[in-house]
Amino acid sequence: MIKLPVNYLEIEEIYSNSLGKGMRSLAITAANPGEGCSTLAYALSKRSELDGKKTLLVEVNILHPELGDISGRQHTDWFPTAQSADANIMRTNDLNLDVLPAPCDSDVLRFRNIATMSKLIQHWLENYDAVIFDTSPVNARNRNNIPAETVCAMADGAVFMVMAGVTQQTQFKTALDRLTQNDVSLVGVVFNDYQNPMMVDEIYRETYRLDKWFPGTMEKVRRYIKRSSFFNIQL
Repeated sequence: MIKLPVNYLEIEEIYSNSLGKGMRSLAITAANPGEGCSTLAYALSKRSELDGKKTLLVEVNILHPELGDISGRQHTDWFPTAQSADANIMRTNDLNLDVLPAPCDSDVLRFRNIATMSKLIQHWLENYDAVIFDTSPVNARNRNNIPAETVCAMADGAVFMVMAGVTQQTQFKTALDRLTQNDVSLVGVVFNDYQNPMMVDEIYRETYRLDKWFPGTMEKVRRYIKRSSFFNIQL
């Protein structure tokens, strides 16, 4: 999992429009795996912790759990009572940030129970200022997962991640429809540019096609492109 610096302006904008506005529970979700939910969830948790909030980061992403890198445990033995779930919360080196890694397979069906989930969330909100959920992909159907739309609907709000240049329009619409049908309060959509090349990189790469005709000239063009403020504009 990539760790983003919490001083990024993008993280500040997301935080200011969700937890910074008084929301106490926030779900981070996406249409497909690998769109950056865990990275954003952890960054927002750190930002919340730095704001003085006692924060709990809960991993309900059974498909690809990643928070074990932080907590040291990939899965935990959840049980549908607040007391036993608390026993598996992992204290981090941060004073006000705790992590609850993904439940083990045997507890997934129990956690799918809405009454159980409601009880746990209520218990966590009694003990934490902010609870952030790292969910499974919305479009991950018929898998051993906890439906993302269910978790998102129970949170005060949800952030929808999209991997720019990778996520297809039909995948985005299918996931968005599921969130809407479950009355999810959508804070906003965040586009992840990690796999989306900058304009300068695309133009730079295309110049190599002309090397066999203008080898010396193209090398000069590439140096100009790299230095040009116009071609390096962030879109």
